[in-house]
Amino acid sequence: MKAKTPNHVMIDLETMGTKPGCPIVSIGAVVFDPRYGELTKQEFYVELDWMEQDHLYGLKIDMDTMAWWDQQSSQARQGLDGLDNLKTELKNLSKWLPKDAKVWGNGATFDISILEHCYGVLKLPIPWKFWNVRDCRTVTDMFESQRGGLGKAMGSGRDKKNVHHNALGDAKHQAAQINKMWRVLVGEK
Repeated sequence: MKAKTPNHVMIDLETMGTKPGCPIVSIGAVVFDPRYGELTKQEFYVELDWMEQDHLYGLKIDMDTMAWWDQQSSQARQGLDGLDNLKTELKNLSKWLPKDAKVWGNGATFDISILEHCYGVLKLPIPWKFWNVRDCRTVTDMFESQRGGLGKAMGSGRDKKNVHHNALGDAKHQAAQINKMWRVLVGEK
């Protein structure tokens, strides 16, 4: 029986760089519960005006990342046209997050670190506790080891509706993968 409302949140960013201090193109987030394999309908998605972030907040565009975006699908590049303001949307994300959120990113030093840097630059409080930060890649490594070694992951399993390099689509995909791996790791096939 479920004990409480889900508070795990998968966050994915699309950015104009690969480290804290780069502009954020879009933020996607979904609430999920790995204990029960649940992916909720609670979603957050914004496309930001990443060009203004350099002028307003000093976030620097990485030219290699900009060139990388040129190689992505036209569907993925549609997310580059956002006009939302970073400060406004970080405040909105803070309000949207469930109480005592456990935030996940796909990598220990990417999504969450970049967001925390931006909250700091904008002098906004970080809306999660540092001990509630989670990392997908660690769980993936544990899962692959449990199954006999690297390279034996469950496969992409990407929902065809989710565009690769769309922040919300990637967040949903990552949450679904964590749900599957979690259940196997705790012995519930």
